[in-house]
Amino acid sequence: MKKNKKIIITALLILISLVAVVYTYLDFSFLFGLIENSYPSSIIKRINVVLISIIVAISGKDSLNSKDSVLLKTTFIAVCFAELSFVLNSLFGGIVFFFIAQVLLILRNSPGLKQKLSSASEASKLKLLDCSTIILALYVLIFRFVFYPVLKSSPLLMAFMLYASVLSISLWIGIANYLLGLFPKKNSLMVCIGMACFFISDILVGLSIITDSDVIYKLSNSFIWVLYIPAILLLALSGYKFNDL
Repeated sequence: MKKNKKIIITALLILISLVAVVYTYLDFSFLFGLIENSYPSSIIKRINVVLISIIVAISGKDSLNSKDSVLLKTTFIAVCFAELSFVLNSLFGGIVFFFIAQVLLILRNSPGLKQKLSSASEASKLKLLDCSTIILALYVLIFRFVFYPVLKSSPLLMAFMLYASVLSISLWIGIANYLLGLFPKKNSLMVCIGMACFFISDILVGLSIITDSDVIYKLSNSFIWVLYIPAILLLALSGYKFNDL
């Protein structure tokens, strides 16, 4: 990687950290009743989405490969449109674009999955089976006892179910990427942790949408971006060749 690009990425990471400090301060000040609302935070947060998208956009020859670069860039275009939809108060638009982003992440994070899985050790296959069971159990329990009672008569129920399904598959793919070594080790670890953070942050998003409790809303809203920005940052950085840094 050229020195100029290293400087740009370092500057972007510092800027992302500073922006995160600002909106985290606003969110938790609102949570603890120190301010009446955290409205500027909702706009400030999206600055980091743009900055992280820039990191993806400038990867160039330092990306893992051209196919991965295209898929990751397309994913972040979908993420940006999803965030724009939420800013414009289009919930269904946001869900649709995040659905597209997760489908793209599944494609991006699973190169050679079939071959690697067929030649994997029994221990790795067992770990992946355990992960499948846990993710499926979480999906069923969360929907049965959290979302279904609130959304059973709402058109949002189907949208939530479809998005949660693809999100769960995307999480499993992220874990499989790490356990089977579909990417270089550092990149695979970033994908795995990034998808775990993404999964949890999206559960919190769902809670913030359906809850009538002011406390639950404030708590979930405060922690969503604590997880979401690291999630997409790790996914963005996982597209780089770290042996060339």
